[in-house]
Amino acid sequence: MVEAKIPHVMSWIKNALIDLAITAVIAVYAFNGATWGWWVIAIYTPLMVLLKVFALSGAASAVQRKADEVPLWFYHLLFAANVTLLFVADFNYAAFGWVAIWLLSVLAESRSRPKKGS
Repeated sequence: MVEAKIPHVMSWIKNALIDLAITAVIAVYAFNGATWGWWVIAIYTPLMVLLKVFALSGAASAVQRKADEVPLWFYHLLFAANVTLLFVADFNYAAFGWVAIWLLSVLAESRSRPKKGS
């Protein structure tokens, strides 16, 4: 039974690879202040905010989204880690950007769930 779960877990980790990578970059920046990490965060964060706003605007409804098997709790864990690490690193603008990404993601997910009673 455990053997059957391992490929499934590996599959969703592969789907969340970029999210894991950006969390690793944020951790490296938070713990050693790497300049390259600051640049990655400073470029990636506003792009993600724009993509989330675009996705919520309805303009992206024509774009076919791939089914994601990654559990929602995993994204919440990553977003929480990103926000915490950025506040610890005193990179508050990016931390607030990740709070926005998190809230926009929750809003998008709540819109995509079927309504109860329908």
